[in-house]
Amino acid sequence: MAMRLFLYFQALFFLCISFFNAKPIEPQAVIGLSEGWAGNTVNTVIFRHHGIVTFGGYQFTAFYRDTANIILIQRELQTDKWHADTLKGNYRIGDAHNSISLGIDKKGYIHIAYDHHGHSLRYQVSDIPLNISEWGKPKPMTGLRETTVTYPAFVMNPMDSTLMFLYRDGGATNGQACMKIYDTDSETWSDMPNCILSGRNQKPWSSNPYWNHPAFDGMGKMHLSYVWRTRSVTKNEMSLINNIGIDYIATSDNGKSWLTVHGITATLPITQVNSETVWAVPVGANLINQTSMAVDGHGNPHIAYYANDENGITQYQHLWYDGKKWNNTVVSNRKNVFNLSGGGTLQIPFSRPEIVIDRKDIVHIILRADFTNDKMSVLTLYPPNYEFDEANIKVLWNEPLGYAEPIIDRTRWAKDNILSMLIQYNHQPDGDRDVEKSVSPIYIVDWDLSSVCK
Repeated sequence: MAMRLFLYFQALFFLCISFFNAKPIEPQAVIGLSEGWAGNTVNTVIFRHHGIVTFGGYQFTAFYRDTANIILIQRELQTDKWHADTLKGNYRIGDAHNSISLGIDKKGYIHIAYDHHGHSLRYQVSDIPLNISEWGKPKPMTGLRETTVTYPAFVMNPMDSTLMFLYRDGGATNGQACMKIYDTDSETWSDMPNCILSGRNQKPWSSNPYWNHPAFDGMGKMHLSYVWRTRSVTKNEMSLINNIGIDYIATSDNGKSWLTVHGITATLPITQVNSETVWAVPVGANLINQTSMAVDGHGNPHIAYYANDENGITQYQHLWYDGKKWNNTVVSNRKNVFNLSGGGTLQIPFSRPEIVIDRKDIVHIILRADFTNDKMSVLTLYPPNYEFDEANIKVLWNEPLGYAEPIIDRTRWAKDNILSMLIQYNHQPDGDRDVEKSVSPIYIVDWDLSSVCK
């Protein structure tokens, strides 16, 4: 028995040595920007949508330098030349929820929303298309449901360039997912008649829907997956965050109507009662909220997330629809027990995952984890079965990034199949307590993932 244990740990040791000494994927470009706030993950929380975005041959990003300065970046993709400007204000960066999101409308005007965690909407628009130097004053969009805003997301339909705004109205266990749509001609926003998802009026427990990054297929259909957050549950006297799901819905008309995967029309707002759960996860199983999804060449959705495996160990997982049924595969081999417990932004040893799919329907899951030595890495899964092979985990950025999560440019991936990411080392005190002043360098880095494929 002792010899078997010795051989097991010896094999595990050499596997780790082999992985950490493996040559990283060579980036196509590394653009060193200025330093940014690194006391927590406010610049790299995964739910930034968009944290980095491409339009009209330019790439844009934004990040906090300190409590008084948002740094805006414009990069010309053809030459890699870039310049920066500053948006002055008073920002609550001690809370990692208060991240920055960018969107661009059909005319090229840049929209920015920032500094929300149950606060009134903070929103501005550039005065000139594709220009980061001149901005209009902060203003409301419509004034409706704009006093308790969290998770602002500018959703850009690649087929017709329609700009939408998806956000939470309310709190962590009594919220709703609402959407506004932008009219480029009149330069005004309007509210959808009903919020899409709502857990506010559920009894005896209210809840909140946490959505993953929306994804578009080649026909302009928007796919949305989500979990429901209830009050905490107790296991062995430990209070656990409880997410229920995974649920799914889609729209082919920019949010006017929503359908299940089998074409059933949903009545809005969708609640836990009439929401379609496509993959059940046990209560208290460390199911994470706010991850990501993508759509393959057949229009089928894929979702990356993490939750406990059958042995109670939290693992990355890949859930996808093959046109007939939903399939799920565990795609990591973690050994340590983890419990999703606490409040605020948590100090989690592995990031929430991102997912992109290339033109051959090869899936790439981007992550930073304890088993990658906190280096940003990519796991590649091959169709049709998307079986997990530990050998297909490759390092992208060969330096530990603390608690940073992957921030990717979805728009550039959709156009060029280039993985373009915002890279920064971040601290993350548990629950955002005792945040210390800290800065670190920020980069935009590009990779061609075709080099990792078999």
